[in-house]
Amino acid sequence: MGCCGRDCCDPKRGTGKCLVFFFTIIFGLGVIISTSAPNWIAFTVDDLENTKLSHDVEWGPFYGQYRTCTTDENGNVNCEKWTQKTVDLSDCEAIQGTDAAELKALCDKLGTWRSTGIICLCLVLIGGCLVFAASCCQMVTCGCCGNSLTCISNVIFGTEVVLSIVSWSFAIASLKDIKEGPSVTHSAYQWAFWLFIATGTVVGALATWMADWASEDSCLRGISNCICGIITCRMCRKEKHDDERGEPLIGDA
Repeated sequence: MGCCGRDCCDPKRGTGKCLVFFFTIIFGLGVIISTSAPNWIAFTVDDLENTKLSHDVEWGPFYGQYRTCTTDENGNVNCEKWTQKTVDLSDCEAIQGTDAAELKALCDKLGTWRSTGIICLCLVLIGGCLVFAASCCQMVTCGCCGNSLTCISNVIFGTEVVLSIVSWSFAIASLKDIKEGPSVTHSAYQWAFWLFIATGTVVGALATWMADWASEDSCLRGISNCICGIITCRMCRKEKHDDERGEPLIGDA
């Protein structure tokens, strides 16, 4: 798990371990709540067959929710209760009147956005468990062990931050295409979308930085630095050897 030989009461190391645990809690809760909610993007679609009917749609990574609204003769709108539905490849067909090629492109974007969002959730859960395990080790050993687990979580958190950018970028592209639908009358980003950006990307980057700070003295970091040093040394020797072979001899001048 990675033990160190330094002073266990080093203030820098102690601060890093506390901060990575704090940011991981905020990071994890934000991603779990946002990806579990259907409130990422919302739009309203008018029924092409019945002008008095409209359909409200809200989508998230795991599932969406739908309801039908009717407008009476006085202009009053009455809506049914929300019904939830899990992710389906046919969800994009809710955009009525869209060209087949545009519909396929929208389906691909929705699939990419949702799948990367779910992967982000899995990475956060794995990384959070590693940080928790590392914290337990550090509590038992006065902060001397568990740094290698924090080092692994650093890589996982960094990967999640990159994928989170991909996820909300495709969510933006999806809603942009949805707005262009002939039957769409309203569209908006919702609270879970903004929460995911704030926690999955911004707080995630801070958690990655804290994990990197806390794992400075881990065994994995030491092994990595050692391997990089060996590779760099061999490359330098090879370049020096090539330079010596390329120098002309005095007798050839």
